[in-house]
Amino acid sequence: MKSVFLSLLLATGYAVWGQNRSQDTTHINFDHIELSDVVVIDNWENEHALKNSVDNHQLELQLKQLKGVNLISRGSFAQEVVYRGQADGRIQVKLNGMRVYSACTDRMDPSTSYIVANNLSTAEVTSACESHCANNGLAGSLNLETKEPTFSQTKPWRFGLIQQYQTNTNGFNTAMHVESNTKKLAWRLNGSWLQNGNYYDGNGQKIQYSQNQKQNWALNSVYRLSPKRFLKLDFIYDLATDVGYPALTMDVSKALAVIGGLTYSSYHSVGPFTQFDLKVYHNDIYHEMDDTKRENVFMHMDMPGWSQTAGLTFNAFDWTVGKHTISGAAEYYTNFRRAEMTMYPNNDSEPPMFMLTWPDARIHGMALGLTDNWKFGKNHVNTTLRMDYETSAVVDDFGNKQWEGMGYDMSTNRQFILPQIKSSITHHLSNTHALTAAIGYGMRGPTTSELYGFYLYNAHDGFDYLGNPDLKPEQLLSAEVGYTYTKKKFNFSSTLFLQQYYDYIFGLTTNYSAMTYGANGVREYENISGATFWGVELGAEYAFSKSLVASAKGEYLRGFRPEADLPLIPPLQGTIGVNYSLKRFSFLAQSRMAAEQKHFNTEYGDRYTPGYVLLDAAIGYTLPLKKMNTQVEVAANNLLDTYYRDHLNWGGIPSMGRNIVLKLKLEI
Repeated sequence: MKSVFLSLLLATGYAVWGQNRSQDTTHINFDHIELSDVVVIDNWENEHALKNSVDNHQLELQLKQLKGVNLISRGSFAQEVVYRGQADGRIQVKLNGMRVYSACTDRMDPSTSYIVANNLSTAEVTSACESHCANNGLAGSLNLETKEPTFSQTKPWRFGLIQQYQTNTNGFNTAMHVESNTKKLAWRLNGSWLQNGNYYDGNGQKIQYSQNQKQNWALNSVYRLSPKRFLKLDFIYDLATDVGYPALTMDVSKALAVIGGLTYSSYHSVGPFTQFDLKVYHNDIYHEMDDTKRENVFMHMDMPGWSQTAGLTFNAFDWTVGKHTISGAAEYYTNFRRAEMTMYPNNDSEPPMFMLTWPDARIHGMALGLTDNWKFGKNHVNTTLRMDYETSAVVDDFGNKQWEGMGYDMSTNRQFILPQIKSSITHHLSNTHALTAAIGYGMRGPTTSELYGFYLYNAHDGFDYLGNPDLKPEQLLSAEVGYTYTKKKFNFSSTLFLQQYYDYIFGLTTNYSAMTYGANGVREYENISGATFWGVELGAEYAFSKSLVASAKGEYLRGFRPEADLPLIPPLQGTIGVNYSLKRFSFLAQSRMAAEQKHFNTEYGDRYTPGYVLLDAAIGYTLPLKKMNTQVEVAANNLLDTYYRDHLNWGGIPSMGRNIVLKLKLEI
């Protein structure tokens, strides 16, 4: 199976549906194979389900294959992951179990942008009802793990190289890895370089300011202290330069992230638990927006941003009490964020104007949690309890004076007690049929932007946004039901979910004067009565043979508050694909579809989005070389060069037209 190439394409929504759907949890795990490309398997995995993806090494586009995941696009780079229509503070994203907070007020640098696709080992998506005590995402959680080195007596050294060319962007993308191990030490170095020009839409029009350049380095090492004790080091260095965002008024001249964590793993007992992990981590992110390459700039601005995060986590596993298996988690984390805006009037006689858009905000958090897995008869019950205590404050006098001038009392810290309780039960009607029901309740604290953001311009709806230091925590009550049918050749799954928010945090229009030139006005974050999300997710896979597999998925989502539809909600969408392998060849044909989106909110930048149908195709060949695994691949994204745009594209920017991807992969 390792020689089988099954190519997915840029911006594909392809997903694989297989067995083991006991929870509403998407888990991708490929520890049993060795591939330099990211391999994405959705939450139903079986022996036919390996899918090897070809794209431009952007992790976000790989994640779009997962159930419920979509992308908010402001360009062709660093798209923002949304899960079931919800993003930012409502979902939690961790990298190797570490919290990473962006340094850009315009969300140009989501935390997912700091892991590259060829270095992804596992990705786990959990819904609002199905979570582990180590995560506190209210509407869902996403944890990404980079590849780790392996101890191997037969292969002390391993090398890999991937070279890729994209016709649409004239893009050259390169990735490499080198891995070595001794009896006690194993390490893996992964490097990636991306260089892409402006892309073209389906009408052949160049989308200006959509270029990007990026390098990413990751070092992962494992030191064996004893047969049951290990010390792990995770380090990521990521530098993006000259990144364009056609949907925004500014680009990025520099985005730098340094992320590191040290983990002590023991398979010796601690109390009643049979194994545990202790991790300490820190990350430092710098982000610099740039408008010097834009035409007709009314007023030049410098907008740097900083984010520093540190944390300590303790996770313990496998405390067995009868038919119960219990896991525990404890966490401490702290985050500091600062963002500045300096405006330079065109008249040299006027002095520059300075403002803190994130005024030295500091968050501290502590948490304790337990997860219980209880299996009895044909039933499996999973229950999670977690309690977070979070405080936040502005630690800069200048920033406090800004908010005191708006009438807020900044003399005391904001404090939030945030409980979560989630439970699910899966009942196996037979070896092939299973029903799942789940319910959850939780709270989240406001984000830094929601609390302290000071005149943050939103290019999608054209409003400046003000935080609100008096916000209350947001509450969510969620429920899900699901049905799965699983056999050797055919698998089917369905999920219906409902999420009801209370004290929902939403930007409402005020009478304040806008700060940004040309802005439509000012909106301030407020707690409103509520918001509702509901949706249906379907998936099926049929294996005609080990060489021929057909898959399909479909998703529908609604999101609204009592007064109107919520913005940026994806429409009905689906994917149908066929994968075929023949000796050293492999083939993919698939169609990606989206219906028109008639539920939109023009007051918040939405617009009507027509439906579309896209065709993709790919072919791969593995060369018959004994000592080197060599693959040649050709993929066509949007084969018919269809003009379209996703509803979640900010500003209505069109998506990429036809893109031919040529790839050479070498492994020793």
